[in-house]
Amino acid sequence: MFAEMKINKVNIRMTDGSHIKGKINIKHHDRLSDLLNTGEDPFIVMFEATTPGGGSGKVVFVSKSQILWICPDDQT
Repeated sequence: MFAEMKINKVNIRMTDGSHIKGKINIKHHDRLSDLLNTGEDPFIVMFEATTPGGGSGKVVFVSKSQILWICPDDQT
């Protein structure tokens, strides 16, 4: 059985200056920061992501170590 998803829309700035917008599942965590700080996986999986170069609707694996900042996207 699939676990219920907790979806957050986010904007991520990478250390190379690129910008990714998309959605992530924070799973059983209460906050986005909990996923970043306590998650054991070194990657975040984004979906419906828009990446540099105009790619959209993609699934992207983002290395936590390469994130400069991440913020929730409150626009619906």
